[in-house]
Amino acid sequence: MSDILSQDEVDALLKGVKEGEVETRPQAPPGGLRTYDLTNQEMIIRGRMPGLEMVNEKFAGFFRLSLSNFLGKFIDVTTQGISFMKFGEFMRTIPLPSSINIFKLHPLKGYALMVFEAPLIFAIVEYFFGGDKASSVKAEGRSFTPVEQRLIDKVLTIALVDLQKALSALITVETELTGSETNPQFVTIIPPTEALIKVEFHVEMENLTGKIYLGIPYSLVEPIKEKLYSGITGNSIDVDKLGVKRLVELLNESLVNITVELDRAELTLEDVLNLQAGDIITLGKSVADELLVKVEGIPKFYCTPGHHRGSQAVKITRAIEMNYERSNQDG
Repeated sequence: MSDILSQDEVDALLKGVKEGEVETRPQAPPGGLRTYDLTNQEMIIRGRMPGLEMVNEKFAGFFRLSLSNFLGKFIDVTTQGISFMKFGEFMRTIPLPSSINIFKLHPLKGYALMVFEAPLIFAIVEYFFGGDKASSVKAEGRSFTPVEQRLIDKVLTIALVDLQKALSALITVETELTGSETNPQFVTIIPPTEALIKVEFHVEMENLTGKIYLGIPYSLVEPIKEKLYSGITGNSIDVDKLGVKRLVELLNESLVNITVELDRAELTLEDVLNLQAGDIITLGKSVADELLVKVEGIPKFYCTPGHHRGSQAVKITRAIEMNYERSNQDG
């Protein structure tokens, strides 16, 4: 009951407030005013970066050509956009194992990351050594072999050169690889709370889509942030004529499968089961009839059979005029 004020004490307190003897406002904490830094790295970076988007598109185009030349087949590389997050959050999104490569962009101060996911690496190894489909090797619980690591180094060197070329539209830089890791926990180029720009690229090769990530600390590119946020000028949107020419050359050198269809016949299942060596299947075409030539399974030409220099051959007689509107509707 000692905590309860008596009526006399209540009256005295009210009198003190009224006469100003009792302070009613709380005192400010010691230290005075505190400044708030709007450029603090923990702030959320918002808005588009047209300059960086242009660099990403250029890099995708350069690396598409370089990787296709390196593997001897067409590989598509596309940019999937930009996102902003803290460095610690970015590292938690990287699967284990991955090829995490640390590099510098001289004269900019600091480090950046280029990350290759394991499935993409296994696919590149498979195609480099003559395979025709993505490997089904499980990545969990193992490191990359010396052969895989050497191939990673080759592809990484190509990618860094292409990134350097892409950035030249904004700034002249020189890339330098400083280290590589497979475990994200061992990578500490900046504090976990610092802001980072994440750029994602998809690499498509036949039945596989692999991923490459660029991790760019905001502090690294802050000196050129005006160029990153600025709109794209007419001079920035240039057509890479040399790249287009090389892509055409690469497509022209691609090997395609050509088949000649003699004819088609229908048999009962019983007849098929009773087929033996020496049996004859009668076709509906005569020797003089034209045969169908297919390119990658698509009818393209008509031909007649014959011999050429001691080998069986066909002679193209005419091309098939494709009705693209109709074929699109049929497909």
